[in-house]
Amino acid sequence: MTTDKPASGYYGPKAYDSEHLPQQKRPAPGANPALPWFNRKADRKLPWGHTEDVAPQIVRRRNRPEMLRKFEKNPTPFGDLQTHQRIDHERYRHATAALRTRILLFFNAFGNPIVMAFIAFPMIFTFLTNWYHQPSGTGFLHAIVDFSPFVALVYAPFIACNLIPPALFKLFPRWLIKPDKGPLWELNRRTGLVTVFHYDKKGTWGKTGQPDEETAPFYEFDAYTSNELIHGGGVVHTLYLANRYRNILIPIGTLIGKTRPEECYALWDMFQNFMDTSRPLPDTPLWEEHRPNDPVTAEHDRQSHRPPRYWRDMDNEIWKVKNDEMATQVLRLNTPGRLDIMRKSWAYSPRPRRQHVATSTRAG
Repeated sequence: MTTDKPASGYYGPKAYDSEHLPQQKRPAPGANPALPWFNRKADRKLPWGHTEDVAPQIVRRRNRPEMLRKFEKNPTPFGDLQTHQRIDHERYRHATAALRTRILLFFNAFGNPIVMAFIAFPMIFTFLTNWYHQPSGTGFLHAIVDFSPFVALVYAPFIACNLIPPALFKLFPRWLIKPDKGPLWELNRRTGLVTVFHYDKKGTWGKTGQPDEETAPFYEFDAYTSNELIHGGGVVHTLYLANRYRNILIPIGTLIGKTRPEECYALWDMFQNFMDTSRPLPDTPLWEEHRPNDPVTAEHDRQSHRPPRYWRDMDNEIWKVKNDEMATQVLRLNTPGRLDIMRKSWAYSPRPRRQHVATSTRAG
């Protein structure tokens, strides 16, 4: 899906355009300084281009139409709290919460009802085993009463994790809901640049409070999936962006966590589509309110007569169908089998041919 690019002066000279790639230096095999961890037998480099309009499951779940409508009614749920995260038609700037906020969210995760329901199975087995070994004639209700202190001891920490963090957030929002010191990285569609922010106490940040910024064009980065064995013999994957020529590594997969490879492929497609100025912004709920502000996207929507509130006015039942359709599309992604369009942009630099010195022997 492409469109004629209006307002050509809107985008910077290094903006990514999948149809017009600049010529680049051919990377030397094994010479990438950003990949000391790369395992050629297990990890995989993903190709560029031939993307699909998809988004990972966690991105779809966090930005479903129901949540967007709630946000429209209350765009500042935490008052005048200013976060470093920015997601609009120009940039995807990623930032995390302060350490205190992350600690409370970590403990709150253990209070999830699904976790408590999972623990119920071994608890039931333990109760039945305990009842079996009690003296004959012990009633069922009597066995439950005897077992209840153990149940309370096991479930008390999980119930506390479920109730205490939300209560603390409501009582002390200004102290507990805090952003971290600054953003971690940014992908900028308008300039085409990727920026990594460094917070070194001995550097600029320690002296002026401003982070050091390291930038490079988006088309200089390659995507890699790394594999990690987990308990039980399973394998999980995460996504990285690594610069081809400099030691810049971005663990972009932290947005979705360690997951199936197809979710990593969907995240790579989503960000390629976001940065690609030859096409409109990804047609997902996340960017819908910003579509009129991007000239390529606005022109595409005008020509295709796309409703401006297509996602935000969608009811929950239709959204469930659309979400299931995209989930199936993500599962069918075969990103590693695609042709890599970036290879066409590499400058041809033939290897120097070896000079063989001819030797001759004279007959004595």
